[in-house]
Amino acid sequence: MYSIFLGGELENFCRYLHCMNNSVLEVQVPEHFPASMAELFHSYRTYLKIEKNYSEHTLFAYLRDLKFFFEFCLKEEIDILGIDVLDVRAYFADLKSTKNQDKRTQSRKLSSLRTFYKFLFREEKIGANPILQVSFPKTKKKLPKNFNQLETEDILEYNDEVKSQVLGKRDKAIVEVLYSTGLRVFELVGAKMSDLNEELTSLKVMGKRKKERFVFIGDEARKALQDYLDERGANGPPEIFLNQRGGKLTTRGIRYILAERRSVMGMEKAITPHKFRHTFATDLLNAGADIRAVQELLGHSSLSSTQVYLSVSRDRLKEVYRNAHPHAKK
Repeated sequence: MYSIFLGGELENFCRYLHCMNNSVLEVQVPEHFPASMAELFHSYRTYLKIEKNYSEHTLFAYLRDLKFFFEFCLKEEIDILGIDVLDVRAYFADLKSTKNQDKRTQSRKLSSLRTFYKFLFREEKIGANPILQVSFPKTKKKLPKNFNQLETEDILEYNDEVKSQVLGKRDKAIVEVLYSTGLRVFELVGAKMSDLNEELTSLKVMGKRKKERFVFIGDEARKALQDYLDERGANGPPEIFLNQRGGKLTTRGIRYILAERRSVMGMEKAITPHKFRHTFATDLLNAGADIRAVQELLGHSSLSSTQVYLSVSRDRLKEVYRNAHPHAKK
């Protein structure tokens, strides 16, 4: 079975995936941290991983932020369990001056600290959460970037004649499924053969914090997926999408495939998994889909995460109005 993945793949693609496969994100506790600080760090890691059930990338971001904060407290001789609002403001002033971090990054780091001190309060290490007295910096909310209809069609219809048949069909199935389902990239690479229903019209997905949901596969995506599975065969790893060596495809492998597709197409706009997700949501809302249904399909725990797409949808409606209504034209 694996031999079909060896022919026709670009040499640099092979080297890239070999280097990137099986990468693990982890934040190490520096040796110069006092034992009490290291103990807090490890306890917090366990809390985020086991109780909060955070993903690998979220866990890495939160622990990296905490490490920076611990370094600052050591440098300034600040007691972590006895900080006040002025200490927190001094920390963020230091970040702004030494690392030139923007408001969005500062806001995320403040969120990390709030979670850490909420944990300390729960564990009765402190009497109150000092971070609650610090307000988030005001940030301009960025609207998601999506593909327009022509761009979407060009990406989906492109056929790479250089690649082997199975890899070409795999890549076609990847872009079709991404657009048809709005999956996150880690959900796509984690999807297993057993998660598909027999007709290939629905897929069980393990989302953030291991929450399960079902997504639906449209006709075009189903045909592309069937073509790929006919070449792939039923043997090998449980995951649906495999790399050229017959192993599980990684998230970085997906991004490389899409970047390569953009390059050979000569497309100016970047092709990323999340742009397909944005396009999926925006196209549904433009077609009149209920926002609660879109929230469920995307796997958003909060409706506010889905509502950002309404702004994009409204912009589209404004464009239609300006172009179509006689009194709207200048």
